[in-house]
Amino acid sequence: MRKKIFYGWWIVLATNIICLLGFGTWLYSFGVFFKPMMVEFGWSRAMTAGAASLRSVEGGVAGPVVGWAVDKYGARKVIIVGALISGLGFSLMSLVNSLLGFYLIYGILLSVGMSAMLYLPAFTVIAKWFRRKMSLANAVLAVGAGLGGLICVPTVALLIKHFGWRFAFLAIGIIIWVVVIPLAMVVRESPEEMGLRPDGDPPLPDKTVETETKQEMTKETSTSAPDVEYTLKQAVASSAFWLMCVAFFFQSMSHSVIFVHSVPALTDAGISMEKAAFAIGLLTLVSVVGRLSFGFLGDYIVKRYLFVVSYSLMGSGILVLMNANTMPMVYLFIALFGVGFGGNVPLMPAIRAEYFGRLSFGKIQGFMTPVTMLAGAIGPISAGYIFDTAGTYRAAFLITGLLPFCSAIAMFFARPLKIREKPMIIEP
Repeated sequence: MRKKIFYGWWIVLATNIICLLGFGTWLYSFGVFFKPMMVEFGWSRAMTAGAASLRSVEGGVAGPVVGWAVDKYGARKVIIVGALISGLGFSLMSLVNSLLGFYLIYGILLSVGMSAMLYLPAFTVIAKWFRRKMSLANAVLAVGAGLGGLICVPTVALLIKHFGWRFAFLAIGIIIWVVVIPLAMVVRESPEEMGLRPDGDPPLPDKTVETETKQEMTKETSTSAPDVEYTLKQAVASSAFWLMCVAFFFQSMSHSVIFVHSVPALTDAGISMEKAAFAIGLLTLVSVVGRLSFGFLGDYIVKRYLFVVSYSLMGSGILVLMNANTMPMVYLFIALFGVGFGGNVPLMPAIRAEYFGRLSFGKIQGFMTPVTMLAGAIGPISAGYIFDTAGTYRAAFLITGLLPFCSAIAMFFARPLKIREKPMIIEP
């Protein structure tokens, strides 16, 4: 008799497709819209990149609220609300005629919608469905975003070329509504809701031995799950929390600069828009290698060591991009940055759950969001200003390339808390 697929993997698949569409259109395709809008309205690069910066600021503000909402109302409801807002935001972008409208819709409305639709609820619900296999589940989820860049960026570029950027925005909005809302209905908040157990483990034979069995499971999975659950207050009081924030801050800054400015930089170097869009699509495809490999290794190797490797690859790739004037150099950048960037995606939620538990996962993840989103706000507009001043991205990419190495240092020292230092739960 064929073994039935654990329902948790259907949730991973549904959220995977949602993230494919969301990140592929909202995040990775921004650079494709960059020059057409800049040329039509006469904006500078700093002014145009300002929308991406505002997007990050608003995402940081929305993060704690979304985290709270996920813990209180459930991931499915939050994803549906996010899809409704995101579809509306993309549709309204087709009517933009001013920088203020661009900032309000793309920088604020869309950011709120995507914060509620993408990783925050997805990672939170997956942390409830998986324990031993959580890093792998996160890696599979993260593949969607990588494929989103490969699929959506070239597709959006073709839509813009043949129908204009306004039509492209409207089409994306409609697709968000049609695809995401039905997929959100697949999500269930916990395995217990369906009479299941995390990882698809067999049901407990007797309630009288339930406590004993759970204690044994805790011992067996001590390498991937904490002995106690942290509240948000307790997590914030730890040094590991803030070292993670520092690492994620610098990583987010470098990531945002690359995905906002790499397409303009490549077209400045004489590469066509179609080839530049394909290069970013290829980068996100290569990131799938990092997402899967580092996600798999995260269940067996100390995660902070894996972070050091992934961050070092990112930094090396950006330094290559700084000097890239031929396609072989571009491909080297794609290989290094793609694998490194992809590697840290599944590791971030996995290490949060490992260090702080799952009880307040949504709140803790949401509270970290403003820190990383602030970096995402500073990076693109700063790089745009440097270009407007110097007429080249060289200095901006040099600074950006050094930031992931700072992340590697911070994460190396973000050691797990010793068991004797772990407080018991004192609040729900």
